[in-house]
Order: sequence, then structure tokens, then C-alpha cells
Amino acid sequence: MSIVEDLSRQILLENLNPEEIKVIASAVEAIKFSTNDPIFTEGQHTKGVYLINYGEVEISRKLPIDLKTKMLITLRNVQHCCDIRKTPYGWKQVFAKLIEGFFFGELAIVENLEKHTIDAIALEDTEVYLIRTNKFNEMCDANPHLLIKIMKTIAKTASKNVRNLDRQLLKILIGY
Repeated sequence: MSIVEDLSRQILLENLNPEEIKVIASAVEAIKFSTNDPIFTEGQHTKGVYLINYGEVEISRKLPIDLKTKMLITLRNVQHCCDIRKTPYGWKQVFAKLIEGFFFGELAIVENLEKHTIDAIALEDTEVYLIRTNKFNEMCDANPHLLIKIMKTIAKTASKNVRNLDRQLLKILIGY
């Protein structure tokens, strides 16, 4: 399968026509990760937005001891609202497990963040397409309509994530 065909299955690019996807294809890098490889970790410099071609990626954050204790007390009787677990390296909260077609790292292009605030780990052999921030900015300067279409998709996804977070918060607070 070609990169253009792979990219046409990506949620982030769902509103783009074939010619626009070809523009994106000229700017992406394919990167492969083995099971349990970190794609990036909290504090590392951001590179851009990642599109999952195949595999599964876990998005999580390490929890400091004091926060972990407070959260575990709060969540003691609440099941399935948050995935908090102990690892050999300490406690972490899992926010999402993403599969083929999903994207992550978009804050690097939306907010121009310089460092990651979460960890992204390959849960199985995974290939991602990376659109580096500088390449993204160059593409959008040359094709402003791409920026509008991609940002609409990011906004739609962020809105869905906020609704899910709201449901989780209600479940924690009132068991609803």
C-alpha cells in the first residue's frame, strides 16, 4: 500500500481530497517502533503530530506519589473510570490506547509546545507517520486551506475528548 493510501485512512486527514493528501504525503516520515518502545516521553522536545499507520500506542502520564495517593483514595470505589496502575517505574495514569488511523502529539502544532507533557509508548509493533512541526507550518503557509481542514478535525476530536472527560468526572464525583 502506498503512503497516500495509508494517509487517506487517517482521521486527521479525513476532510482532505486526494491532491491535498499527496501534499501531506510529501512531508511525512515513516517511523517504526517495536513493542514497548517509547515514541516520546514527558519532558522530551516535541517533533510534530503522529499518525498511526498500524499498531497500538498508549498515552499516559507518570503520577507523583502524593497525587497518586489522593487519586487512589478518591477512586477506591469507582471502577473503570480511570486506568491508574503501578509499573516498575512508579505509578501512571493511562489516558488512551490509540490504534490505526488515530493521531497524537497535535499540541506540538496547535500550541507550539516545546516539550511533551505525557508519554507515548508502542504497545505492539507500530508504524507512525510523523509530520514535523516545521514541515506542517511550511505546508500550511503554502496551502492555508489545509490548515483550516486539519484544525477543524483537531477541534472535533478535542471536543469529543472533553465530552468523554466530562463523563469520567461525573462518574468519579457522583457515580453517574
